[in-house]
Amino acid sequence: MNNQFIVGEKVILRPCEPGDELLFMQGENDPEIRETLFLAYPVNLTLIKERLESQIKSRDTVLLSIIEKSSNNPVGQTAYFRIDYISRSAIFYLALLDKSVWSKGYGTETTQLMIDYGFNTLNLNRIQLHVFSDNLPAIKIYEKIGFVKEGVLREAMYHHGKYCDFLVMGLLKREWQAHSNM
Repeated sequence: MNNQFIVGEKVILRPCEPGDELLFMQGENDPEIRETLFLAYPVNLTLIKERLESQIKSRDTVLLSIIEKSSNNPVGQTAYFRIDYISRSAIFYLALLDKSVWSKGYGTETTQLMIDYGFNTLNLNRIQLHVFSDNLPAIKIYEKIGFVKEGVLREAMYHHGKYCDFLVMGLLKREWQAHSNM
């Protein structure tokens, strides 16, 4: 692979390339994956391509494809959105869109790689994320990496006929450095 941006043991993070939009479309339309991402609307290639083009051009977004190192296939995407260059903060996003790679540690490694990139390359001071309060496996991963529960977005999303809470979790650079040195 020639377009490696960040290389881990199991995954490679690289800029989106033509063909990645097929995985994104299939993943976002898959009923099981839609459930985990709280997606409600169907997407097609045109919509995905337009969204990717907009995100790639955005100055406050860093969007990367997650590539399974052993197969060289795209399996998801990760990003920083709403990068604030004055406050040195951003919102972290992760979506594994290929169910065959779930529970293999790819989400954990991707999160660790992105946190390192955010603090050590982008010079962020704060990284935050939003996670469904019932998504205990994801919360456990984020806490293991050092994220702290900061608050609750009460009834923030409508899902299966009810409103669901989301947690706001945050990680400061100094906390991550202290956590990494343990």
